[in-house]
This record gives sequence, C-alpha cells and structure tokens, in this order.
Amino acid sequence: MTIAFDFTVTTARMEDFRSISGDDNPIHFDPSFARDRGFDGPIVYGGLLIAEVSRLLGTALPGPGCVWQSLTMKFRRPLLVGERAQLEAEVKHETPHLGIRLIRLTISSGGRRIAEGEAMTLLPEPQSACEAAE
Repeated sequence: MTIAFDFTVTTARMEDFRSISGDDNPIHFDPSFARDRGFDGPIVYGGLLIAEVSRLLGTALPGPGCVWQSLTMKFRRPLLVGERAQLEAEVKHETPHLGIRLIRLTISSGGRRIAEGEAMTLLPEPQSACEAAE
C-alpha cells in the first residue's frame, strides 16, 4: 500500500513553528543570511517536515489511533519556504495481528529527494466495552 500527498510550507507556518519551538536560526527566515550560506532562500525547518509525517501517519496511513513506535529521517537536501513538495509513504512490512506496520517515507520536490526514512507504527484494535472495563 502506498499513499502520497502534496504540501507547501508557507511563511506563516514557518513563523508559527519559530514561535512554538523558539528556534530563531536566521537560515529559516532571513533571505540574505540563507543566500550567504549557499541556499536560494530560507529553508524549511526539519521539524515542519516531521509534522507532515505526523499528519500522514495520524490521518491516512495507518490513520486515526496510530501510535509511533519509532521514526528515522535522513535529510538529503533543503526544502525552500513556499516550494511545493510531496510526501510518499509505503507499507514495507505489516504484522496485522499485532497492528504493527513498517512504513517507508520519502519527501521530494521538483525531482529532488529532500528526505527519506521509515516509521514503525502501532494501530491498536478498538476495545469493546467489556474489555475496557476489565
């Protein structure tokens, strides 16, 4: 099973993350600073790319009720603020009776691989009212 969706990290989302995280590294918001370091403009926080992974895992694959057991990501190239990207997830292994899935993750933009990694997820079965009372 494979699922993919497009996303774009806006300046507003960058400012929200900056406020929440306290990460005020100018490479993420100062175009001159970013260009002086060899980038075409401000680069997206890695934490916001992980947030896109969280959205995918919690809403689509495996979906509501999902609990992460592990997540690894390798960042290969920067994503620029305002640049359209795609997150793709593919189930590589599944243990249905335990609700465990190993999911391969790839983030790309304009033919460039931005990041890749994998997540191990648990999707517990809903408990019946009798099981929950025990």
